[in-house]
Amino acid sequence: MNSQSISGFSFLHLLFTVNVLVLFQAHNGSAYADDYYRTCNNTFSCGSTITGIGYPFRGPDDPPQCGHPRFVLICDNQNNFTNIDIASMKYRVLEIDQTNQTMRIAREDVMETTCPRETANTTLDYSIFTYAAECANFTFLYGCPAWDPPYFSYISCGNGWNDGDVYVLPGAQGPGYCNASVIVPGPVTGTGAGGFVNGTRLGLELQQGFLISWKIGGIACGDCTASKGLCGYDFTTNQTTCFCSDPPYVSDTCTTVNGTSPAKKGTHSTSFLASFRMEFFVDIPPDKSVS
Repeated sequence: MNSQSISGFSFLHLLFTVNVLVLFQAHNGSAYADDYYRTCNNTFSCGSTITGIGYPFRGPDDPPQCGHPRFVLICDNQNNFTNIDIASMKYRVLEIDQTNQTMRIAREDVMETTCPRETANTTLDYSIFTYAAECANFTFLYGCPAWDPPYFSYISCGNGWNDGDVYVLPGAQGPGYCNASVIVPGPVTGTGAGGFVNGTRLGLELQQGFLISWKIGGIACGDCTASKGLCGYDFTTNQTTCFCSDPPYVSDTCTTVNGTSPAKKGTHSTSFLASFRMEFFVDIPPDKSVS
C-alpha cells in the first residue's frame, strides 16, 4: 500500500471517528438532559421549620442545575439550623415562604451575641433580593474613645465578648473617631424614647431577623410547574428553565396550549447533525486511490 493509500485510509478513519463522536455526544446530551428531571426532583428540608423547599433553592449536594447558584441552603444537622450566604455574609434562615417568595433571615454573627462579630455592613445583592418589609438601620461602633456622645448607647455584647466598648445608634453611620462601624438592619421599634437604643432589647430583636424577597423564578417557574415540569437553572442563558420528563427535556415549558411539545431549547436537532455529516462528505471528496 503506497503512502497515498495510507493517507486516504487515515482520512476515512478520521472521518468515521468524527461521525461516531458526534452521534455519541448527541445521544449522551439527550440522555443527560433527560436526567435533569430525575435529579432535580428533590426538595430541601432542615429541622421542623424549613421543609420541602424547592427552586430557586437547592442543597449543597444537589446538582448545580437544580437551583440558582446564589440560593444554596446549608443545613447544620447538629442544631437543625439553615444557613445561606448572601454577598459574602452568612445568614441564618428563619423561615421561607415560597408562595410569596419571601424569607426571614438574620446575620449568623448576631445569633449568639448582641453585637455583630464580623466588621462588615449588611448588604443584599439587589439584582436578586430586596427588602420585603419596613426595617431600620442600626450602627454598631467599635474601638471608640472614652466619651458619652448624645444618642449613642453603650451596650454590653455578652457571651465572652472582649473587644472593648461598643456603642450603637440608630441610622447608618460611618466609624468617625472609632475604629470600625457595622450597619445592621433591624425592626423600626428598635429605638426608645429620645432616640436611644436599648441594647438588650435590640439584640433580641435582631435575632428575629428581617424579611427579604427574591426575584428569581416567578412567572417562568410557575409556567413550568403548571406544565408538569421541574424548574431548573440554565447556566448558558443564566435564566430559569424547565426540565421535562419527555422530549424536549429542556424548554420554557413541557407542553403548549394545544398539548404539543415546544421546540427543544439550547440543544442541536438531529437535522443539524445530519446536515453536518452531509457537508463533511461533500466538502472533502474521497481519495480514489484507496484500495
